[in-house]
Amino acid sequence: MERCLRRKRFMIVPILLAAGIGLAPGGQNPDSLPASLRLQPAVSSLTAVRLEPALPGALQAPALPARINAVPPLGAPGAEPQLVDYSDAYYTRLKIHKWASYLTLPLFLGEWYTGNKLLKESPPPSWVRPTHRAFAGGVGALFVVNTITGGMNLWEGRHDPDGRTRRFIHAGLMMLADAGFVATGITGYHLRGQYAFLGHDRRALHQHVAMASMITALVSYAMMLPPFRKD
Repeated sequence: MERCLRRKRFMIVPILLAAGIGLAPGGQNPDSLPASLRLQPAVSSLTAVRLEPALPGALQAPALPARINAVPPLGAPGAEPQLVDYSDAYYTRLKIHKWASYLTLPLFLGEWYTGNKLLKESPPPSWVRPTHRAFAGGVGALFVVNTITGGMNLWEGRHDPDGRTRRFIHAGLMMLADAGFVATGITGYHLRGQYAFLGHDRRALHQHVAMASMITALVSYAMMLPPFRKD
């Protein structure tokens, strides 16, 4: 009996202490307790919390740069197109170059027609030979104009990357056609005179060189027309 009474006494003491400090149900309001017995918050506000790095300084990742300047190279996707300033003379030469090219096409047709009559008709009509020579002279004059204007524009626009490969191929084919027309004139000089060599074969050579030169020039013309251009 005495042991049971002692245990009850020890159980009552904590309950009374708890009720006295206001922690038991129905106890005193914590705000009315003395300041020394109140539970103070460890952190007054969330703004006062400061997170320190968990790793030591030697193990922390290096800081990233504030800005990365990545400029794509010329010709790469997303690169800005290079601007080239052309002079007014460039566009004037370009217009002359185009019109000379357009006028060359009917001269090609006339030269081919009169040349066939000279080869197939014996004797040919009196008007055929001088007309054929006039067509040949006109083609030569227009090719001189196109060579000068095209060459000057090619040099001025050499830094323009837009269509540069096509322009250089066009210029190379036209120079090849220029050489072919010079060879056509040489092989056609005095075909019936005493300076003609290889007999009748020289006439065939004259025709073949002329046709090859015209075909080369036509291919060069075609690649510069809008339907065949991708830029």
